[in-house]
Parts: sequence; structure tokens; C-alpha cells
Amino acid sequence: MMEKKTTLSIDSEADERGLSRRAFLGLSATAAVAAGVGLTACAPKGSAESGADGSKTDSGASQGPVAPSKIDATYDTDLLIIGGGGSGLACAVQASLNKTKFIVLEKNTMLGGNANFVEGMFAINSKAALEKGIEITTAKIVEDKLVRGQHRQNAAFWIDLCEKSAGNIEWCLEQGVLYNGVIDNYHGGLHPTFHWFKDGKSSVGYVKPMIKRVEDLGVEVHFETAAFQLIMKDGVIAGAYAKSKQGTVQYNAKAVVLATGGFGGNPELIAKQGWNTEHLFCVGSENAAGDAYKMATEIGAKDFMQESSQSILYMIPALPKIDFHKDALNPVNGYFGIAAGGPVLWVNENCERFTRENLTEDNLVLQCIPGRDNKANYTIFDQKILDTFFTTTADAKKMFDDALANDKTGTLVKANSIAELAKAFELDEKAFKATVDRYNELCKSGADVDLGKTAEKMIAIENGPYYIAKMGYSFFFETGGVATDKERRVLDNDKKPIPGLYAIGNDGNMNYRHVYTINMPGTAMGNQVNSGREAANHAADYL
Repeated sequence: MMEKKTTLSIDSEADERGLSRRAFLGLSATAAVAAGVGLTACAPKGSAESGADGSKTDSGASQGPVAPSKIDATYDTDLLIIGGGGSGLACAVQASLNKTKFIVLEKNTMLGGNANFVEGMFAINSKAALEKGIEITTAKIVEDKLVRGQHRQNAAFWIDLCEKSAGNIEWCLEQGVLYNGVIDNYHGGLHPTFHWFKDGKSSVGYVKPMIKRVEDLGVEVHFETAAFQLIMKDGVIAGAYAKSKQGTVQYNAKAVVLATGGFGGNPELIAKQGWNTEHLFCVGSENAAGDAYKMATEIGAKDFMQESSQSILYMIPALPKIDFHKDALNPVNGYFGIAAGGPVLWVNENCERFTRENLTEDNLVLQCIPGRDNKANYTIFDQKILDTFFTTTADAKKMFDDALANDKTGTLVKANSIAELAKAFELDEKAFKATVDRYNELCKSGADVDLGKTAEKMIAIENGPYYIAKMGYSFFFETGGVATDKERRVLDNDKKPIPGLYAIGNDGNMNYRHVYTINMPGTAMGNQVNSGREAANHAADYL
């Protein structure tokens, strides 16, 4: 088919295809963006033929799941980018600059995804950093990362990110991305690598400008279109099937980039990773539902789920859910709030201390990992600890008191004795008291000879009233679902690239193993941009 050279009329041809103005161009914040999104791919070919058994006949298809029995529309393109979040935006812009013919599928009504929640991105030795006298070697970043990941990671991925990070900042600036000029260590990271976006929000500094760039470049975006199955022909990727307001749509493509944001919005897959989802709050978008993970593993991609890491924090369900931008430093429910540990006692369902409670000082998101296999995790403190460390302002005190008075989750209890705390959650009273007594003994001795928590955080629990909270999780995102190589190609179970298939961002992040080393600020977002650009470039070479 010949490629149409003109942008379709929104009210005529778009409606003729069954794509409403609302569905095709997106809603709300993207209205101005959507008005400029051009359509350059071939029009639908119509329904595909069906076999006698009702399944779609697909000559040459030798691998993969059974095709849908009915196809309502078909599009042809060279490259299909599935997902328009942080990495998908970078991939789309780079692919457009490469003059690649492609289509972006976005299941939401707008672009940006979980990238809207980010505050900045990683880079070393950027022009802005060097002007401030901040210079860091690649070796320092890589070694510090690998040490904290027990050298489980492949250093080649980190070298790649570091060496391209300054160029990625310059590239972003060229696309119109806005930074506020501050470069620091993001609340206590190891090095000043965090380049803050304008207003401290990616939604303002990155997403909005990149959407405008997509508009200016005339990128074709199909909104409210959710890919659900990859197409394979003779062992090679040949496109994908998707659901939209048109019905079932077949996208024929020579290469596919998966950029669906991971599975951090899907409690079922989070549970598969081993987390208790009874009291789970998915902070990010529910659209990060593991679409890429499911599609890729269905055709034989190597499953990386059990090795991937996650950005996850403890939370107390009775307290208000964390607002990413407002509550980060809230002393009650924020990153370093009551659930984050420190001057409190943690026990599991067996009334055992299972880790030192100040792990946040090592790594903010390390706190949850030791307790992942426990049936339940509890935090214990008294009124003095609460007043001294957490409810230090009138607003903080009101938040806590309101949560306690209006708790409908049954996860926060106030009592007049240690024995009552145990009864509140049907814990063994004798074992519970023994653990509290041992902890108080260590506190008074001035040394935690059991687990090594710092002396200043060892505060005896002996001034009633007393409190106990059953902890749940705030799940932000996970890093990696399927295995990829440095070129972002998805690998099969023999660790060989699946021809034509790429995974970027949280779908194919190989920079971490088990532990998300947040100590190096901005690396997840840095990887979003880097992997998006790399996939676009390598896909162009492949095509």
C-alpha cells in the first residue's frame, strides 16, 4: 500500500475508520497535543479471512498463540511501539528522528504513564553538572551499584547508561525537556546524579514537552488501544493484535518495541513475584498491568520476574495513602514515616525481630525485602517514640489521630499494655513480651548486639500508651519483567534474541537484580530515556 502523505481530517476519515475524535486523540491534558497528532499509516484493510475452525488463517505462522478468529481492522507499519510512557515517548521521538515508519499504541487516553510521577533523571558529567564542578567517573557509579547489588548485575548495562547519560540530557534538552537546574543526591543518595525536572515534576518537565514533541513530529498514536498478543511468523516478530473501539485490530509490523510500563499496577503479578497483596497500594498507574510480560513470555521470552527488583515501601493501611508529590517527606506516612522503621520495633507473625529496623539508612527500598516471606509484619512503638520522631507537628499529629480514630482496616491499634498489643492481632503473648523485653534490654545497654541497629535509634518501648500496626505495601514500580540484551532485544529461554522484539523501560530493565538500588538517584528514569532511544536506534538498524 502507498503511504498517505496528508494528515487525516479528525471529523471525516478518523470517524470513517471507527476511531472517534475522543478515542483517537486522547483526552484532558493531551487535548492540545492530540490536535497535532498526524496519521500517516495505511488505512485498515478490513477483516481477515477465517479458517474452517473459526481461527484466523495466517499462512507462514509457525509459532506463538492462536490468532483471534475475527479481525475488525488491519494496519501496516515497519515498527510498532506498544506503550507511550517515559520510555515509549523517548523511543517514539528517536524513531521519528530516524525517519522510521511506525505507530504508537497507548491503552490510556493520554501519553506519559508512570513517568508523570518521576521527579528527575540520572546523569553523570552532563554540561550542567560539570559547570557546577560535579564530576564522577563511570567506574565509581558502577562499582557502588554493583556492590549494593552483590555484583549480580551485568556491569555492561551500567557502563552503557553512564557513558550515554550526559548525551541523553542534551538530547532531552534538544527535544524541549525542562530541568530546574538543581543537581543533587535526591534526599541522601550516594552521589549528586539527580537532575531535577522543572517544578520537581516529570509531568511538567518531561512528559508535557515530549508530548508536544510527538505532536510536532506528526507521530501516529492510537489511544485507547491495548495490545494483547504478539504475532510470530517463522520465528520472527510480525506484529501484534490489539483491542480498541474498532474491535480487534491486527498490526502488521517488522519489529515491535514493548514499553508498557511493567507490571507494577497488577496485584496478581505482584503476588506472583512473592508479595502479600492483602494490604497493597499500587501507587502508579493500573495501566502498568504486565501486558508486555504476558505477551512476551507467551511466545517464549525468558522470564525475568523472580530476578527483577521493585520500588516498594512499607505502609500502614490505616494511614492516608501516600501522595507521591505531597507526602514524600511527611513524618507520618511519607518515605521516612512510621512504617519506614528507625526508632521502632519490627516483628513478624512469630513475634521475632527479622531485620534491623533502620534499613532505610542503607537503601530506602531495602526495608521490605527481609520481611517479604513473612506471613505478616508489625511495627511497635509507644507514645514517647510517636511524639519524638513522628507526630512532631500539629498537622502530623492530626493525621495520625484521625487515622487511629477512623481506622476501618483494623491495622492500627492503641493499647495500655504490651499484652493488649499482642491480643489485638492474636499474637503469642509470651513470645511477644519476650521479644519486647529483649529489645528494651538492648536499648538500655546502648548496643544492639543482635542486629546492629545504631544506638540513637534504639529507644525502649516502655512509656504507654502503646501502639502496634500491621504493615502493608506501597508498590511504585518494578524493574524488569523479561530478559533483554544491551541492544534491548528480548531474549528467549536459550538467551538468544527473538528477532524483531525489543523491551524497554520497566518491561526490560536489566540494571538491577532483586534489590532496587535507589542510592544512585534517577537511574530508573535515566534508563527510560536511554533504553527508549537505544531500542529505536537498534530497531532502525534491524529494519
